[in-house]
Amino acid sequence: MVEIYLFVNPLDELCLLSEQRFLEAIEHEETKVYLKLIPILNPLIIHHYLIDNNYPTNDLVFRNHLIETVYSACLDVKAAQLQGKKMGRKFLFHLQNLVGKEKMAYSDELVDMILTKINADRETFKLDRQSKLIKEFFKIDQQIANEMGINRFAKAVIFNYDSTRNFGVLIDAFSSTDLIKQLLKVEHTQTNYAKLLEH
Repeated sequence: MVEIYLFVNPLDELCLLSEQRFLEAIEHEETKVYLKLIPILNPLIIHHYLIDNNYPTNDLVFRNHLIETVYSACLDVKAAQLQGKKMGRKFLFHLQNLVGKEKMAYSDELVDMILTKINADRETFKLDRQSKLIKEFFKIDQQIANEMGINRFAKAVIFNYDSTRNFGVLIDAFSSTDLIKQLLKVEHTQTNYAKLLEH
């Protein structure tokens, strides 16, 4: 069995591309693979995001707006995930595509449009979205990210319980499909893992 924790920005096109890459890598795997898409947010991740995208790091108005928007989107994703893994994934993909790729403005109206499009239960979503439980789930996700040393969007941690490794492997989510597939294989050892990362 394999568990993949993929830490993403719910409004980013590049994160959407990384998610698609992982789905392609695990599509024909015989091993059972659990892919967990985790929307994350903390000040360090936002700081790196600003630098990586050549945004101003000293514009506090822009930074605060970005944090508030991503935070709201993270809670939206968590609320959608309560309607099932597939529903949560559909919601996330549509949100990233429309905001990240199509450059539509994130808004309550956009979220409502996505919910309608994917046939989600809108009333249940609204109730869940306002609950304290969603914020607690979000906090748990952030704790997981912190424990795994995540400091940027689009990072993945792979636990292969069928391999000789007894630890998770942290990789960039934009790593090659070949690397991802190798980390899913049973015969992998710590030594040849190191060789893989050299390429």
